[in-house]
Amino acid sequence: MLGLNPRDELDDEAGRIEALIRLDAATSSSEASFDHITKLLQIALEMEMVTISLVGVDKQTFKACQGLDLTESPREIAFCNIAIRSYEPLIIEDTHQDARVKNNPLVTGSLFLRSYIGAPLTTADGYNLGTICAFDSRPRRFTARESEMIIKCAELVVNQLELRSQAKLDFLTGVLNRRSFASELEREMARLKRRPGKAVVAFLDIDHFKRVNDTFGHPVGDIVLREFAGIVASQCRQNDLLARVGGEEFAVLLPDTDLESAQIWAERTRKQVAETRFDDNDDLRVTVSLGLVEFTEKQTSADVITSMADRTLYQAKRQGRNRVVT
Repeated sequence: MLGLNPRDELDDEAGRIEALIRLDAATSSSEASFDHITKLLQIALEMEMVTISLVGVDKQTFKACQGLDLTESPREIAFCNIAIRSYEPLIIEDTHQDARVKNNPLVTGSLFLRSYIGAPLTTADGYNLGTICAFDSRPRRFTARESEMIIKCAELVVNQLELRSQAKLDFLTGVLNRRSFASELEREMARLKRRPGKAVVAFLDIDHFKRVNDTFGHPVGDIVLREFAGIVASQCRQNDLLARVGGEEFAVLLPDTDLESAQIWAERTRKQVAETRFDDNDDLRVTVSLGLVEFTEKQTSADVITSMADRTLYQAKRQGRNRVVT
């Protein structure tokens, strides 16, 4: 179906969860575009309940709901947990006749679900994030046309998730953009207030980048920016966040990190940049200046933290560049 070995992705639970995180799919509340899709499907199928369900490690969360006043439920009882094991729609015309669900508390309990149709939300690389699905308290038969309809709705949902994710990225380098980085920084601050700890923000600026553009041209300058982003990303852990926040200025959020560990990371990154031949050209080398700021739950805002990091970066520039300042 997807030009892949289907079993590989369906059996790769770690990869599936990573895809959920990469698309930031299960965060935040319902959004208008998803509400519209579920409402249209509810009208078209004439069913009581329609949801967009994202299946996480131990629970499913609802990105959008019609006719159901829930935000999440345990994964172990979710019909959608069955649906994500296939690339085809899951159709249950009468739950009382289906051994997989007839004793499910969603069937025997207050919802009394009797029929279900759901299509997996399949990413381009073959991971099923969850489903778009419809429930009813009455048994019913589903037509081939209705099955095709829910498949198309699933494609719409995945497209929306992909577009939303792309809007968070810098178009040239593929890392987070400035706005997204600010949002992630606010989220990290909120996390530290719930669970006190430390984190570090690093600001990085490519030294004398204007000379690269003036000497080699802007297309080569773009190559340098992309390769630079790749170098910094290669030094980051999976939960570190890299962003391009200006022309040649980047930022990295290092969660669960103290200043001493961040300095080691920064020196390693600085040396790697200095040793790199960009665009495979011996004459094309750059250096980077870095400013680091450690913060805890006591900081008041993301703006305060970024201002502090910007000042340390400026000090690195004033002290001669190609250095780390804290």
